Amino acid sequence: MFHPSNSATGSITPEQIRLVLDVSRMLAVTTELDPLLSRIAEAATALLNCERSSIFLHDAKNQTLWSKVALGVTPGGGEIRVSSQAGIVGYAFSHNEPVHVPDPYADTRFNPEPDRRTGFRTRNLLAVPMVDLDKRPLGVIQAINKVGPHTFSADDLSLLQLLADQAGVAIQRYRLQMAACEIVALRHEMDLARKVQEAMIPKRSPDIPGLVAVGYTTPASVTGGDCFDLWKMPDGRLGIFLGDASGHGLAPTLVVSQARTLVRALSDTTPDPHAVLARINARLATDLENGRFVTAFLGYLTPEGALTWSSAGHAPIFIRTASDQPMQGMDAPVPPLGVLDSWDEDQPQQTQIDRTGSLIVLSDGLFEAANPSGEMYGLSRIHELLETARHLSPQEVMSMLSGAVLAWQEKDEPADDQTAVVVARQV
Repeated sequence: MFHPSNSATGSITPEQIRLVLDVSRMLAVTTELDPLLSRIAEAATALLNCERSSIFLHDAKNQTLWSKVALGVTPGGGEIRVSSQAGIVGYAFSHNEPVHVPDPYADTRFNPEPDRRTGFRTRNLLAVPMVDLDKRPLGVIQAINKVGPHTFSADDLSLLQLLADQAGVAIQRYRLQMAACEIVALRHEMDLARKVQEAMIPKRSPDIPGLVAVGYTTPASVTGGDCFDLWKMPDGRLGIFLGDASGHGLAPTLVVSQARTLVRALSDTTPDPHAVLARINARLATDLENGRFVTAFLGYLTPEGALTWSSAGHAPIFIRTASDQPMQGMDAPVPPLGVLDSWDEDQPQQTQIDRTGSLIVLSDGLFEAANPSGEMYGLSRIHELLETARHLSPQEVMSMLSGAVLAWQEKDEPADDQTAVVVARQV
């Protein structure tokens, strides 16, 4: 657990966010793991204003953690390798939780031998596990010796967590790429991408009083880049995300995975969904190839029904303020992520969803689903179905929608990913 002691508190600055997004840019364009992890460690040292930082990776064969990157360590000091259960990094890894140690020499988990050997003195440290999309730890990023009279703060933890999330995506992406290189058949590569997609699906709906939220996704046989996410935010609101990356194959899956990771990380420190999407857009506009983009809806919904939202080129978005009210469509205020360098548009106005009201967000794979003669299902049929289902529960709406589209296309595997999110306020 993280327990700040004598910590200097303050807000996270735009410069610090820029450094985090710079790491995200490297994630999108760098295929080699070593330089990316070194950049993440350098960013940790700069962002947290500390003397040293290290990245330990898990060696599953030997059940050890070893120092893939160790900034500030004396050259020639050799590789650091410890048991995955030992020391501060072992505790962070095995318990899969951040560890803050304001006084290492008073902590029985701390091993002082490296200090004795090098003459360095560890005054305080912060260790955060790096996890994959299934939240399984892959290693640990560690910051040592906060510069100045204070130890690490809660803001430092938030920043190091952002970097740990980025490192986790990088490590998993690298391992997927290495696995893909050993697979001859393109179908095997698609299977790997599908596993990444499946790992991004929430295992259960968040428990928020007064709200019911369900999501659904069916991947295409040629994998695309849809994903959705539903989570409980620290302030009790429901986080709602649906993204769709252009193209097919492993690359769009990784791009939308990166967008989802950034959304989850930045949402904890930025209460404005439009600002979150704007920051991600600024980076993707630089990194993505021409013709590549991501449509994304992001909303934060309070238990009382206040919806703050934005959409980067993503539609359709349907709002029904109450079950006896007509359904309204909401237009995306800005283009997809990665198309323009910046946006001038303000965030859309907050929307109120009353009791029995609902929010429905769909990907284009549903209304563009074609029957054997090539006719698309279309938005008009979607609209008619949702009007018929106005008094049904979110689970029933989802079942009715997916069943209707499946019957229309007359096959199990769609031509494009099909994803939907339905959220309703209870009576």
